[in-house]
Amino acid sequence: MKKIVIGIFLLLLTNSYAQSFLYELSDNIDNYKNKNITMIMKLKYYDTLFQVITFYDAKNHDISFDCIDVMKQPWFLQQKNNLHPGMEYNVTFTVKGLGNMKEIIAQLQYFEPVILQKIP
Repeated sequence: MKKIVIGIFLLLLTNSYAQSFLYELSDNIDNYKNKNITMIMKLKYYDTLFQVITFYDAKNHDISFDCIDVMKQPWFLQQKNNLHPGMEYNVTFTVKGLGNMKEIIAQLQYFEPVILQKIP
């Protein structure tokens, strides 16, 4: 019983931290510049024409990535065949800077469905 309560507490703590993290990242961009960040986010859409993939966090803050650099990598080819909007993904990206409208400029490094980590 204690393990379940601790697990739920950690899950709530993690969710509340992730909810505000994109906002915190844009406010403190100098602390995160050129660092790899991994977040659990949901897929919003993948634009095959312009090769842009967009994820959103629990507070519906979007982050879009240009996929041209990773398009030919084997992990991306495998993942793009199984993309589902609304599904949770572990998204790893490198923060590059901040745009004129306080949008985060980042380079996508890797993403995979969270469900794959839960399967034994």
